[in-house]
Amino acid sequence: MLVVDDEPPIRQLLRRSLEAESFHVEEAPNGESALRLIQARAEPFDLVLTDLSMAQIDGRQLSETLRRYRPSVAVLCMSADPDAVPYIEASDAPVRVLLKPFTAEDLYHAVRDAITRATDLVAAAELEIVQAHAGLSKLAFALEASRTMRVQTLDLVVAARELRRAAAASR
Repeated sequence: MLVVDDEPPIRQLLRRSLEAESFHVEEAPNGESALRLIQARAEPFDLVLTDLSMAQIDGRQLSETLRRYRPSVAVLCMSADPDAVPYIEASDAPVRVLLKPFTAEDLYHAVRDAITRATDLVAAAELEIVQAHAGLSKLAFALEASRTMRVQTLDLVVAARELRRAAAASR
């Protein structure tokens, strides 16, 4: 997972808490560094834990960018200010915010919940793709069967004409 916070003591505390729960943790001091790390990785992070209030690229912008370009990555935001919770449009997925201060147990449960929800969404999307593919396969089979029947029907029509011509020629 990736922890993004512009305060080194907070990042280090979060890292220690998460590593104590057996998570592999990388750090970024700001949104720009986080985006570079995310882009450089072949495998996406399971979760990005980001502070909402940072200079330049803040947690909200980071969250929106991830939602657009890496939708399978779970995002959990943190803020000491309850009023900093991002505006959520009706079409957007909810932004999850962990309010500071929080305990290590609160952090663990929020992280587990965010990863589980992201995994469930990916599984649901994959199931929809499999079902759509199965539906397309059935449609392709039906089209092929229809095409085969049309060819067989044309063959019968041609054979009937040839029989009529042969019968007319023999009279």
